[in-house]
Amino acid sequence: MKIRLHPILIPLFILLLMTGNVSTYTFIFLSLLVHEAGHLIAAKWFGLRVSECVIMPYGGELSIAGRFAIRRKTRFYVAIAGPIATFLLFVCAVVLPLPEADFLMNIQLVLLGVNLLPFLPLDGGHVVSAILETEGRAYEARFALLIHSMTFFAITIFIFSFYLPSTLPYLLLSSFLLLQNVFAFRYRKYEKALLNLKRKKRSIDEKI
Repeated sequence: MKIRLHPILIPLFILLLMTGNVSTYTFIFLSLLVHEAGHLIAAKWFGLRVSECVIMPYGGELSIAGRFAIRRKTRFYVAIAGPIATFLLFVCAVVLPLPEADFLMNIQLVLLGVNLLPFLPLDGGHVVSAILETEGRAYEARFALLIHSMTFFAITIFIFSFYLPSTLPYLLLSSFLLLQNVFAFRYRKYEKALLNLKRKKRSIDEKI
């Protein structure tokens, strides 16, 4: 399994290193790794084959073989495992005498606040997706959730643009998340084809 940083993170980390904020870099990177470790542990627990883990500004994304055939309950647990890992790190920062505990706690609260929003591609969006994508209506539910997510991030970009430059980091993050949804929306027809193949295979297996 490969673990890599998304290119959007590299300029941020270089800037932090150049300005001497090594501790900030360390805590953010550690928090993202712990968050993604939660997803990885859950994926391995359910026997999923993870080929790649990409660390994103909001957590990360796993490339899982046969992800369109994964049960909804499994998808739910894998999605919620990241925020649970972040919450556990927050608890550790509260009860243990860790260096810069207050700063570490604040990072976890930000990660939780962002990731639990019910919009794709955030963990909250994947949780909602796992709940709504019932048998026979998975494509329709995902289509609606993608529209819902794109609309939300387009509105946040519009609002943040009135308060620049103080909102620049939030505007950039919202723009990145909007693009992620746009790419997923363009890919939706392939997802529908894979879902149809999954249903046909299941029907054949039941007949046999």
